[in-house]
Amino acid sequence: MKPADIRRMNTLVADLRPIEPLRVLDIGANPLIEGDVSYKPLLDHGHAEVFGFEPQEDALAALNDRKSDNETYLPHALGDGKEKTLHLYQQGGFTSIFPANESSARYLGFEKGMTEKDAIKIKTRKLDSLKEIPTVDFLKIDVQGSEKTILEHGKKKLSNAIALQTEVRMFPLYRNEPRYGELEAEIVTQGFEFLRFASMKHVSLARRHRGRIRRHDFAQAVDGDAFFVRDLRHVDSYTDEQLKKLAIIGDAIMGLFDVTLYALDILVERSVITEDVINRYFNNIPKERLR
Repeated sequence: MKPADIRRMNTLVADLRPIEPLRVLDIGANPLIEGDVSYKPLLDHGHAEVFGFEPQEDALAALNDRKSDNETYLPHALGDGKEKTLHLYQQGGFTSIFPANESSARYLGFEKGMTEKDAIKIKTRKLDSLKEIPTVDFLKIDVQGSEKTILEHGKKKLSNAIALQTEVRMFPLYRNEPRYGELEAEIVTQGFEFLRFASMKHVSLARRHRGRIRRHDFAQAVDGDAFFVRDLRHVDSYTDEQLKKLAIIGDAIMGLFDVTLYALDILVERSVITEDVINRYFNNIPKERLR
C-alpha cells in the first residue's frame, strides 16, 4: 500500500470506529509461497486480528517467527475430520490432499513442479469443531482443492462473515478435485454471492514461443482469486458493525472504492455516520482514480 492509501485506510477506520478489529481467518497461510497477503495493511496498523492454519512445518515456523500479538496460527489440516493422504510435490505450492492430474500437468507445463516427492497420512479437523477459533468477519482460503470441504464443515464459524477471498480453479490440476461450479454452489448456499475476480493466472499454450508473447495474452486460464460478499440484495439484514467492516474490507482488502461508498451511504441513511465521513473518504481517493 502507498502512504496515501494507508492514510485513507486509517482515516476510514477512525471515522467508523468499529467495536473490535476485523477478525480474519486465513486457511492455507503459507508465507513461503504467497508473499504479502491482502489484509496485511490492516494487520500492520492494528486494525485486524488473524487466525491462521498451516499444516506444513516450515511454513508454520515462518509464520510464528514473524507474527505479532494479533496473530494466532495453528498446525491443523482442515477438512471433514477424516484421515487423508497429503501429497507433497516438488513445488510446495502444489501440496494437496488430491493426487496430481498427470495429463493436466503435461498440458500446462507443470510436470516438474507437480512431481510427487512424498505422501503422508494426516488427520483433518472440522473448522466448526475448533473452540479456539471465533466467528470471523473475513475469510481468505487457498488450499489446493479442499476449499469446498472446509467450507461445508465451517458454517458456524462463517455465519457472521461479511466477505471471503478464495482461490478458484478454472482448469483442473488434481484428480477428483471439486470444480469451480461446485465450490461456488457451496459458497452461495452459505449466503454469499460472487462479486468479482481479484486475479487470474493464465499459461501459454505455445510454450516454445511464450517469451515472445505478452503474459496478458496467454490463453489458458488456470486459477485465481475471487471475492464473494454476503448477499447485498439483503443488506437490510446487515448490522451497523457489519456495514462498517464491509466498508473497511472494500477499501483496505479489495481496493474497491464503490463497495466502501455503498456501505457508507447506508450508514448515512441509518444516521450512524454523517455525510462528512463520505466527503473525507472522497478527499483521500487518489485523483487519478476519480472522473
